[in-house]
Amino acid sequence: MKHPLRYGLLFGAALIVGGGVAIAQMSGSNDLPGTSSRTSSDFGASYTKGRLAERFLGEFDINKDGKVTHDELNRTLAAQFMAASGNAPMMTEDQFVNGHLKDLRQRVTEMFHRMDWNGDGKLSLEEFAAPEHARFEAMDRDGTGVVSCRSSSRNDAEDDAPPHAGNAANSNKAGSRRRASGSGGRGKGAFCHEADLNNDGQVTRAELDKAVAQEFAGASKAGFMTFDQYFAFEQSRARDIYGHVFDRLNTSHSGKLTLQEYAAPDEKLFARLDKNNDGTVTADEMMSSRSSRYASNTRSGH
Repeated sequence: MKHPLRYGLLFGAALIVGGGVAIAQMSGSNDLPGTSSRTSSDFGASYTKGRLAERFLGEFDINKDGKVTHDELNRTLAAQFMAASGNAPMMTEDQFVNGHLKDLRQRVTEMFHRMDWNGDGKLSLEEFAAPEHARFEAMDRDGTGVVSCRSSSRNDAEDDAPPHAGNAANSNKAGSRRRASGSGGRGKGAFCHEADLNNDGQVTRAELDKAVAQEFAGASKAGFMTFDQYFAFEQSRARDIYGHVFDRLNTSHSGKLTLQEYAAPDEKLFARLDKNNDGTVTADEMMSSRSSRYASNTRSGH
């Protein structure tokens, strides 16, 4: 059974994270299911210019002077790395994953309450499926009821397909889905990887409904999902996603992250934002549309 990405937790997922930043922290409230009214744009939102500046400055601007130097970036990432690794020179996958899941229950609690429209303390299939339906509508721009999986833009082409997934998406065995389910992509590529059940290069609304219903049935009992069931579902999914992120960062394939590997996505982002190459990123540099688009793709790609 395929598992459509529950777009929003981590990522719309997500996806979906730079070296030291939890996806939910960096992508803002619209990336969490139910954090705003359920419109198509809410669940397809990328970085806005202002949000990028706010989040980047908030994390890396140590002296709060409205800009981020390369030294501030390095010091912040090093502190995050040492905290997660227990001051060891290498970070294990468990340390990486657990570091990103430390506030998961709080985030899931907030999501659950916002998704629970009628406030009865449990999720119906309709409530559970709403984010995926909104995402489908956002991609079905011409209203045909079909989302084509052909790449129509550079951004579509860059959406993650799990590099180690192979044909695992066609397997019904949960174990083979570990990395595939954590593709982390935010756009059409990841959506199609998860929801194109018959692998015909497109996703119909009926196909999506079937996939989401199967997912709901597997995680719920008696036709509804309690908070504990929803938390277990999201916790499993989050571990898959961050496991995949770890694999992507671990370019040495050693099974442990170095600080250099951990910091690589943020280093790339900094270099792209620092347009005049002076070793400092200002709010003005972050406000350019080109930089904002790149930042979104960089975070989503990891």
